[in-house]
Amino acid sequence: MMRPKFLWNNVLRGITPTWSGTTVTGKGPANSVDWFNWSYFTADAGDLDFTMTANTDIDAASIYTATNTASTTIALKYESSVSSFTTLKTWTATSGKLTLDEFTGVTVSSGRRIRLSFSGGDINVRQLVVGEVLEAEQGQYDDMTYPTLTGGVKTSNVVSVNGSIIGRSIKRLERRGTLSLDYLSASWYRTNWEPFAKHAARYPFIYQPNPSGQPTEVAFSAVEGGISSPSNMANLGDRMTFKWKLHNLVADEFAI
Repeated sequence: MMRPKFLWNNVLRGITPTWSGTTVTGKGPANSVDWFNWSYFTADAGDLDFTMTANTDIDAASIYTATNTASTTIALKYESSVSSFTTLKTWTATSGKLTLDEFTGVTVSSGRRIRLSFSGGDINVRQLVVGEVLEAEQGQYDDMTYPTLTGGVKTSNVVSVNGSIIGRSIKRLERRGTLSLDYLSASWYRTNWEPFAKHAARYPFIYQPNPSGQPTEVAFSAVEGGISSPSNMANLGDRMTFKWKLHNLVADEFAI
């Protein structure tokens, strides 16, 4: 069984960033944390700062770079003491790559900054998430559908009066999958999953279905058809189960 991970509680959302580089009209830094896949932040060399309004725990980050015209690097830092920054993670900003990366957890004190430092050249950033990763208490079975796999195509044929096929319409289907977790303790569900479920009812999230087996397969996912209630598993005491349908975007679809 695979224990999926989720990154959803983006501590950068709702905070107006300060950007030391050049701002491109319509492509400002706020676009990098708005949860929309079609807007992006164009960054050159500079620091993108977010000042925390409360003590904030972080241990993971996800970044999607739509296009990169040079050898750009991005460093995630936090203000460990006044005006002194400690680096937590550094990425080489490969075009069309969606990541979920963990690091040793730290607490960013109220009034201190989380900083993204860009260097090396222009880059378009579509998604930027920093927060705490949520790992499922139990795993999913191997028969789940990976959100990164192609959704398939739907074909429609145009037939002439004599029955010959004279044309074909091909429509690519969206990537869909399921999120199904079983044997969850009631206490874990209420404490850890319910806050995430409330978020997922309104917003998408970063989803890594198989961190140990396929760590590079990451999707930008949203619940389709609503949040289903959990149910108690028969004869298993307080163990709970649920299933969600997901709509998924992966890296190559962000670059449009």
